[in-house]
Amino acid sequence: MIQSGKTMNCELIPIFDDNYVFVIIDDDHQCAVVIDPGEASAVTKFLLEKKLKLSAILLTHHHHDHIGGVEELKNKFACEVYAPLKNKNQISNANYYVAEAQRITINQLTFEVKELPGHTLGHVAYWLEKQAWLFSGDVIFGLGCGRLFEGVPAQMFESLSWIKTLPAETKIFCTHEYTQTNLEFTKSILTKAEFADLVSLADLKKYEDSLKIPSVPLLLSTQRNLSLFLQTKNLEQFTKLRQLRNQF
Repeated sequence: MIQSGKTMNCELIPIFDDNYVFVIIDDDHQCAVVIDPGEASAVTKFLLEKKLKLSAILLTHHHHDHIGGVEELKNKFACEVYAPLKNKNQISNANYYVAEAQRITINQLTFEVKELPGHTLGHVAYWLEKQAWLFSGDVIFGLGCGRLFEGVPAQMFESLSWIKTLPAETKIFCTHEYTQTNLEFTKSILTKAEFADLVSLADLKKYEDSLKIPSVPLLLSTQRNLSLFLQTKNLEQFTKLRQLRNQF
């Protein structure tokens, strides 16, 4: 459980092999906001056990492992659905379509919409400035970033560059648990000396120990220090790194 103040917390629901659904809970009012429900049954079980009212669903992009549970949850809980405007054709069951810099207030939370293309062309993230929480979908992962299914390297490079501008204490809620795989990728392309320069053995041991539990949410300051993707200085470096990760 990740807490913010006295009444707000965020919990992770694992689904499929490596996805997370996020549930932001307002304890004062026993209501919740769900982000990227790829399937409905686990989310329904969680909400009923916690006796929570589902106020809204937020979607980052149109891939099925992020939207597969929307219709069932919407019908069961009569909640509102927010989806990227640029995915209107792929997500027809949303109540509202959101775009860059739009602010939406749900319960006690105000989300700012940030368009972050690369993984897909219409991808958005939801930024909670007060809590310093970023719900980033498939843009950034632990020590990595999303594959380019629709976008081009320049778009993903710019999207990651924006994430790097956020406060160091930002918690990043990414929707896949890929940190261990990306750690192995990092080791595979660096020499021992380069890897030692990247992270001390003490820090590495602490980080590896953390992988025994969900590594999400990611702490941005840690990702800045350890992620090769966030350390690329130009588009050429990023493109080469992404190609190497595609082949890993």
